[in-house]
Amino acid sequence: MNKNNFFATFFIVFLATFIIQAKSLKAEDTPTDFRFRYSGSSVFSMPTGNCRSSLSYVNDNKESYCFVSQSLGELIEVSILRRMSGEKKNTNTINGKLALLSEGRFIPAICIGVADVNTQLGNRIYYAAASKNFEDFGFSIHAGVCKDPLNKEKKAFFGVEKVIFPLLTVAAERYDEVNTYGIKISPYPGLSLDIAQRDGKEEMFNLVYTRSY
Repeated sequence: MNKNNFFATFFIVFLATFIIQAKSLKAEDTPTDFRFRYSGSSVFSMPTGNCRSSLSYVNDNKESYCFVSQSLGELIEVSILRRMSGEKKNTNTINGKLALLSEGRFIPAICIGVADVNTQLGNRIYYAAASKNFEDFGFSIHAGVCKDPLNKEKKAFFGVEKVIFPLLTVAAERYDEVNTYGIKISPYPGLSLDIAQRDGKEEMFNLVYTRSY
């Protein structure tokens, strides 16, 4: 099977699974908020419409995680979140992301994805996301919607990033009426230190190494 046929087959299987599973979710008494964090390459913790490869160490609300995203070209991204502390220490949450459109001059990057594929923390969470970068203004915008398996509600999320200086970016995101805002410091190409605050009380620190192909 050549590369194009493989990607086409994978796309059909992924899309069919996405549609079938989204219609057959069973609610569980597991909070959705955390399980949707770190479900793919992101602004701070909400997914974007892009696929990328990155390695992150995350300290979020006094718990630590190792987060690895691996992209296969620009079409597919697989990510793993491993808890390094807390009640669920040493558990691995697997996520998937499939690009539907690549970003162009007038169109955004669009993807569909699934968080917690291996249902370590509850039911799978399905989402769609889009991202657009306006290079002339040093500005990026991200938006999407996910289906909460607890109450079947569709919840919107969005994020923005603005480059202030070559080494400094300010960013914010919002999901389920909770705001996260902070800065990204890039002392070296591909390396970023993210410092953010969620809901005005939870501190978050990400050390991110991004690899481009």
